[in-house]
Amino acid sequence: MGKLILSSGERTNRPYCFNSVGIRVYSIEELCYYLFHHVYMIEEDMLCEELFDWIEAELKLPDRANKLKQLKKQKADLKMIVTVILCSSDYFTEVEIKGMLKQLDAVIGMPQVKRSCLKANNCLKNGQHREAAAEYERIINSKEAVELTPEEYGDIYHNLAVAKAHMSGLRDASRLFYQAYERNHREESLKQYLYSLRLCNNDTEYSQKLEEYQVSEELKKSIADFLEQKEEEAGYSEQMKDIEYLKKTKAMGKMSEYYSKSEEIIDFWKSQIRKI
Repeated sequence: MGKLILSSGERTNRPYCFNSVGIRVYSIEELCYYLFHHVYMIEEDMLCEELFDWIEAELKLPDRANKLKQLKKQKADLKMIVTVILCSSDYFTEVEIKGMLKQLDAVIGMPQVKRSCLKANNCLKNGQHREAAAEYERIINSKEAVELTPEEYGDIYHNLAVAKAHMSGLRDASRLFYQAYERNHREESLKQYLYSLRLCNNDTEYSQKLEEYQVSEELKKSIADFLEQKEEEAGYSEQMKDIEYLKKTKAMGKMSEYYSKSEEIIDFWKSQIRKI
């Protein structure tokens, strides 16, 4: 499952496999964890008789399995069945379960590609840039992408660019912002593309795009003012102070302090990269 999960219930040696994503679960806690964190993937077909039989035989929860089978025969809604499963363990609180069910409300009946977009957007919002990028790339390369409008498709490129900017820098992001704007024609994608060109010192291409896209004087000024402001803020940042400190200690021959501070800065950068 990718995370250590404390299990107080029965744990089987015969896992249940969700074939669509290749995930195996071995306990009721792992089943609850999977449903809670894959709300965008939940379909009625996946909560089936086979799963309920597994809950009864392997997890030794016959009463719970019979309740689920009864609800299925009565054609109970998806939320009710999910609620019964999530309440089969104490892994999540009542507040967490209610929050998850609200998310489920939003995606019931939604096409799978739209669900995947929501999942990727949620990863990006939570700073899970690598997971978000992988999901956006999967959507772009999927057959279901044809169901998206050009604007929606462009927005996926835009968000992928944001994720890539955090992962590998602006050069990759710049190319993706360009592809985003070519599809969605949104000003925000254009602005981010032009920002990236300036920050990558692609001045010739920047000038060409200003002319090609007939960028207004107002937008040109907005971009210039924004970059000037950020440059000024960077000069007062803690990171810039650290760089200035390194320059001074090296110039003064205080190599012990220089190397000590360098290691501290590098360790901090590593910790930030590991979070991506």
